[in-house]
Amino acid sequence: MRREQSGLYLTAGSAPRTAGLRFPWGDMAVAVVLAAGMCLLLRELFPSVTEPWWLLTLLMLPLCAALLLLYETKCGPWLLPSGALLLLLLFLAGRTPVLSGFGCLGNDLLSLLTARTGRIYLDFAAADPDRVYWALIPLLVLCALLLSRAVWSGRLWLALPLLLPAYAAMLTGLAPCGVSCGLLTAGTVLLMMQHTAKAGDDTAGLAGRPVQLLLPLLCAALCLLAGLAVKDGLSTELAETVAQRIHEQRYDQTTNSMPEGELKNLPAWNRNDTPALELTMEKPGKVYLRGQIYEVYTGSRWEAADTKDTAAYKELFYWLHKDGFYGQSQIGTASRWALTAAEPLAMTVKNLTACAAHGYYPYALYGSGLLDAAQIGDTGLPAAEELRYLTGSVPEWYQLQRELASGQGRQEIQSYLELEQAYAAYVKAMDLQLTQESWSVVKRQLSLPEGSRTISEIRNIIYAYLGENLTYDETVRTGNGNGDFLQYTLEKSGRGYSVHYATAAVLMLRYMGVPARYVEGYYLSAEQAARYAAGEPITLTEQNAHAWAEYYVSGVGFVPFEVTPGYIDNEDVDIGASIGDGDTENTYVSEQQKFVEVEQPEEQTEQEQDRAVFSLEVKYLLWLLLLPVLALLILIIVRRKRLHRALRAIDEAGDKAAIAMRYGYADCLLHHSTVQPPEGAAEAAALNREALFSPHAMNAEQRRCVDDYAARVLTACKGNWTLWQKIRYRLWNCLY
Repeated sequence: MRREQSGLYLTAGSAPRTAGLRFPWGDMAVAVVLAAGMCLLLRELFPSVTEPWWLLTLLMLPLCAALLLLYETKCGPWLLPSGALLLLLLFLAGRTPVLSGFGCLGNDLLSLLTARTGRIYLDFAAADPDRVYWALIPLLVLCALLLSRAVWSGRLWLALPLLLPAYAAMLTGLAPCGVSCGLLTAGTVLLMMQHTAKAGDDTAGLAGRPVQLLLPLLCAALCLLAGLAVKDGLSTELAETVAQRIHEQRYDQTTNSMPEGELKNLPAWNRNDTPALELTMEKPGKVYLRGQIYEVYTGSRWEAADTKDTAAYKELFYWLHKDGFYGQSQIGTASRWALTAAEPLAMTVKNLTACAAHGYYPYALYGSGLLDAAQIGDTGLPAAEELRYLTGSVPEWYQLQRELASGQGRQEIQSYLELEQAYAAYVKAMDLQLTQESWSVVKRQLSLPEGSRTISEIRNIIYAYLGENLTYDETVRTGNGNGDFLQYTLEKSGRGYSVHYATAAVLMLRYMGVPARYVEGYYLSAEQAARYAAGEPITLTEQNAHAWAEYYVSGVGFVPFEVTPGYIDNEDVDIGASIGDGDTENTYVSEQQKFVEVEQPEEQTEQEQDRAVFSLEVKYLLWLLLLPVLALLILIIVRRKRLHRALRAIDEAGDKAAIAMRYGYADCLLHHSTVQPPEGAAEAAALNREALFSPHAMNAEQRRCVDDYAARVLTACKGNWTLWQKIRYRLWNCLY
């Protein structure tokens, strides 16, 4: 008999290792798989490591082989602490290059986080890419130490520092670690099998081969599910639809009338009286409340800027935000530096039933206290109720541009304009992109001659085209399938509402060289605002939901461009006098822009897509719910079955063997409790010694005495254990 934390063993323990030095070929095979997975993971997480993963594996394997050989000797137990001490001494000796190397690796992780989250994570300034191997070499040595020790001893917890980063990166989508996770999982399975084989008999303990294989197999299943969840095994179409379903469940408080960028199979306009926002204004007037900003047109939907693309501008936005420049409040910032800056007004915006994924802000937002300094770009603004803003129209904001130009001699204005020029470069890179198909459609429809145009001319061209070729219709259903939305709207349907008008306007502006974006939010007209007094609550319903275009004005920022019939303000139509047609700052040249290649998915009906998505959601839900439950049930069943088998073996054994095993069982129970041995402990111990060492036979009365003692021990232990201990020892350790 021997005691283990994991359960009760009734047979002899594992055979000792063969004396003398031998090469552990089986251990080495496991080490090869784990080392390959670890080195591949290093390459996936750290782009600064340029050597191929197989070369890193070859560098690690000789060290693993040497360590495995040394573990066979008497110095084996000292290898891990001595190796860690040696690494510490080496670090202290060359801490500057080593720290620089680790800083470089840290910068790689920060870059991955930035690309994943769209947030600013500052790099380590002292990191030198040329010194990355000063950190990589001790990292490989440390991995070899842990790996070889885990393989030799069969202790999985020593391999956890190697396994956890892979699974964490996979589950969070930080890096595509499918292959490395697979290798590490396979290595873990081999490790378990190898350790179980060394233990000798498959029935050696209550935790035998099936249980030892359960954990790595469970990890493998979770790894597979995680890989599918990060779109490695799903079509883009289904992945986007699943994400949309999650978004609806999380943020859409009621039926949202806005399509949230979705243009494929667009339904009729759902205008209703459902309260969406409650607005109070110090001075009620016309206002656009920007909700979500979309910058990427795919042909079937509008999307926010990809975080992988915006991550390249991390340093730019850090510099801008540090100096108080934010794209969301640019008009307000410009007004502070203008010669005739207006006083800001107060506004509160309370979300009632609108989409809660973002906030709703006026254009001339004043101040940056509510804005997230770590956020890259202008999308994904958080919700905020109390705001300050500046009133004004598009002509007035162009006048603001002229005031800034006239005051360039002032140092503060010059500093602002330098920041604005840097931000404008980002805007031009992100908001001039077109798909090949949309560029071709606009070119066919407008048929414009070559040459430069003022913004006033561009606006008039778009007004004239949309007024002649697109009919306002709120009942239209855009069944464009997988085709290009703009082509269907302009060349087939010829009908639409604000979503259609805004999309067409944005793409036409981009075609003519003007940075532009598509916006969804809420609109309060001047006529509606006139009905309310200052500070009186104004309820915006889904009737006020609206989509519009916006384009970038040099020096000032993005301004709304209204092209939908019934919403066009005559004040904003003819702005030529306000702008000045001869102003070169407002002159644009039409040219072929940067195209965005979009892979069109295979044609799929809406009904088929819904069925596929529903099936996918159900499968994921069932797997995620049932897999841990099934794993736990299997574990409990196997362990309980082995316990009953062990106790039955005691009952069926002869008197002498039964006495020894029953006393060992009682001793095992006492080992997991703090109770003192009950009455009869001395007599039972004496009988156990007699059973183990005496050549004489023993009778049933002596056996019953030891059985009664074991029963008293179990009763005392159960009375001493807490409820959690009872559950643990009954279902996990399987002691009774």
